[in-house]
Amino acid sequence: MTPRSRITRLALPLAALAVAASQAAAAAPTDAPAAPSSTGHTAAPRDTAAASDRAITAEVKARLANARTLDPARIRVSTTDGVVKLEGTVRDDKQRTMAMELARSVRGVSAVSDELRAGTD
Repeated sequence: MTPRSRITRLALPLAALAVAASQAAAAAPTDAPAAPSSTGHTAAPRDTAAASDRAITAEVKARLANARTLDPARIRVSTTDGVVKLEGTVRDDKQRTMAMELARSVRGVSAVSDELRAGTD
């Protein structure tokens, strides 16, 4: 076997391998698939959530003020992420229940934290 025939024997498989590799590269997509424009999850921007919390707090305070048997000056209301926190003093458990129900009835309230004390201290 001559040196030239040996080179030809080696070159043919290498050439076939190079052709196969280039065809595989041509068949592969050159661009990655487009990522979805949305993950499907939405979240309110921080300022919108804060505005909603302020609106919830204002509405709870208004409803407490309109309740004839409650003293709204003795009940502090705060809202964080839709959770209303009621703090202060009410006359009895009936008033506590009323305050809790009024707070729960406000649109956007996800939960109510009862920090109210019944009776006077």
